[in-house]
Amino acid sequence: MAPKKKGNKHHPDGDVSTGGGKGRDQYGRKFGKKHASAMMEFTKTLWMQDATTSLRNILKNEVAQVKFREFLSTEYGEAQLDFLLEAMKLETLDAGERDQAATKVYKEFVAAQGAGIGQQERTKGTQQLWDFANSSKGETLEPGVAMQKVQEEAETTLGMLAFDAFPRFLKSKYSKAVMEDLKTGSNPNEVAALEGAINTSESKQPGDADEWLNMFVSTAEFFPACIVISDMTIPGAPMVYINGEFTKTTGYTKEEAVGRNCRFLQGPETEPESIAVIRNTLSKGQDCHVKLTNYRKNGEKFQNLLSMKPVFDGDNIYRYVIGVQFEILEDKGLKKRLVQLDKLLRLLPSRLNLKSKASAQARGALAAKTTGEANTMIAAKEQILSAGEQREEKEAAASGARPKQKFKKKKKAAGGAAQADNYDGTIFAFTKIMWLQDAVNTLRSMLMDQAGFMSFDAFLKQCGSQLSQTHLRFWVEAQQILMCQGPQQVQAARQLHMRMWKNSLFYCTTNEIVIGNINRTAWPPLIQEMGRWQELSLYFLALDCFTRYMESPQSREFVTALQLREANGEQLPVKTVSVGLDPDSPSYWMDMLKVMSETLRIGLVVSDMFVPGCPLAYLNEGFTAQTGYGKENIGRNSKFLQGPMTEGYMVEEIVESLRHADPLFCKLQNHKPDGTVYQQCLCLTPVFNVDGEYKYQIGCQVDYDPSNPETPMFIMELERVVRNLPQTLTGETPKAMPTRTQELEDFLASITAGGTGAGPGGLTATPPSGSAPSGGGQPRPGASWTPA
Repeated sequence: MAPKKKGNKHHPDGDVSTGGGKGRDQYGRKFGKKHASAMMEFTKTLWMQDATTSLRNILKNEVAQVKFREFLSTEYGEAQLDFLLEAMKLETLDAGERDQAATKVYKEFVAAQGAGIGQQERTKGTQQLWDFANSSKGETLEPGVAMQKVQEEAETTLGMLAFDAFPRFLKSKYSKAVMEDLKTGSNPNEVAALEGAINTSESKQPGDADEWLNMFVSTAEFFPACIVISDMTIPGAPMVYINGEFTKTTGYTKEEAVGRNCRFLQGPETEPESIAVIRNTLSKGQDCHVKLTNYRKNGEKFQNLLSMKPVFDGDNIYRYVIGVQFEILEDKGLKKRLVQLDKLLRLLPSRLNLKSKASAQARGALAAKTTGEANTMIAAKEQILSAGEQREEKEAAASGARPKQKFKKKKKAAGGAAQADNYDGTIFAFTKIMWLQDAVNTLRSMLMDQAGFMSFDAFLKQCGSQLSQTHLRFWVEAQQILMCQGPQQVQAARQLHMRMWKNSLFYCTTNEIVIGNINRTAWPPLIQEMGRWQELSLYFLALDCFTRYMESPQSREFVTALQLREANGEQLPVKTVSVGLDPDSPSYWMDMLKVMSETLRIGLVVSDMFVPGCPLAYLNEGFTAQTGYGKENIGRNSKFLQGPMTEGYMVEEIVESLRHADPLFCKLQNHKPDGTVYQQCLCLTPVFNVDGEYKYQIGCQVDYDPSNPETPMFIMELERVVRNLPQTLTGETPKAMPTRTQELEDFLASITAGGTGAGPGGLTATPPSGSAPSGGGQPRPGASWTPA
């Protein structure tokens, strides 16, 4: 007969199973030999017997009590040390005194009224639950039974402290004082016990926050409560662990739940005020304790008392949230279960004396701060993430482990070189937005470039009217005259006016010239008047033709060719959004968006959906003009705009759009820095990378003030920008774009009933005035230009 395979009562086959699978940690990484050995040691017994015995003995020392309390205050804050010490005192009393004292300890600690964690913010229903439990009469126990209950509770508390806190206490500075005090005593056995515990803890001490998590979940699997753990350094805060009790209560398996945010338990009757408490407390890194309606997998409702405890690592990075879910059954045992839950929650850590792995450090360093302050490190996001990856690879190589790939490498081309993403679509989209923002000056600059003139001329010949072609020819001939100086200018004007057949210089001005008297004509005032009419022709072409040109294939071809010329170092009168930027930079897309956004008058912000807390990666000057908030707010979550008058249901709608990567068009009340309430017209546009991953969310916004005469212009600009924003980093058009465009038009129509009075391309209905061209329209002395 083959020998039986060795194992333990929880895992007969000797393997350790977590949410990541058998023999793997919570993130799916395979255990190394050393790690697997440590995990098996923790799984073989629920509590470390040697640590439990050592802790019990050491706590008999007064100095050890003081130092252990100091250590717990740095990590746990509200651990049940007082109860444990009182329970240990009972063992020193004689039988008569012990029974009487046990009853007192039981009433004070075990059966005491509770309040639950997260008292800084809770719903009315949560408080009513505790009031109901505390109003019920506690059970009356015989003295002997009270002692038994106290001992059972003390053993549980001792085991919890011995499992997690005590091994790390032994490696902390606080244990040194205990050692010194014991050495001055007369009992060498106590010194040897402490030294042995320190040596034993060396192999059981987790090396970082990830190892601590793996050790913790090996026992959490057998807790009688639903335990979930979310990693706050991963965007969306997905659950990386659930225990068996969670599966029993909700009906969801580990495969169905791990990797998702626990909000999937919510449903139609889940209380909005409870959701608001969860969101507000966790965003601040505070304890959360709330009663809410949740749903099992089969659709059945149940009342859930959700407690969530944030955990920070040794670098003060918001690392985990430990969630304890408690199904509420209002029976006689409710108070007892609530008190037990309260004690369990107070034993859970809020701070670890351990660092995180390099990649988690990088993500956590970029996350939105729980204080609401701006995280300025977001500006160096790509460098920080890259450095974290490289550092973790070096650490893994030094330890002989193989790190899990966290950042996708660029695809390889046929020659083996890294294949860069093609940003041509984005360059065109951003350039289009930028050019249409100032269509008149952009067209002027474009016509000063021979290739630009040829492209626009070809478009007009194909799609334009005879009138538009005449205006273009007039602009060109007038420009030839205006670019000459002195006698050459008069000579050019005389020569171009000599042509009699279809001369646009006559059709597009009010100048009257007698050919027989042309040599005696006073040209300076005629040339000045011609310059004024040239500006009006340019305005007409920009208003009627340039916006249509930017929708044509000719414009895409011209922008692509222009980009190549810029890359070759040509100095051109018209520029794309990518000029002067490094196409190999990891921030290339963001750099182009910054250039484009700073030409806008509306507000534009970008939230980074790859970073925990979704902080603002950028905001433009238009946002400052519209809201009053400046660039010092980059690195904050955009909820700083909210205030007492902000509609809660609209906030919910915005949050859902952010979570599900959906476009959104809405109007809500927000607040400026001085507290002024204003109507914000908001449009959200999600942006995905080449792999379809949710990368950014662009928010375009306007202060919708009907009394402001510029509001119609802002609304038209908002429509134009949102309609042309690409939803992918490479600028490819998603299939849903036509539907999205129609939704945008319907939304704008609903808030601008009666029209806006503004034309396309950001042009007002009032043409330019003045007797001569201005700005970029002035001739350059000594310049020469002739269209093909």
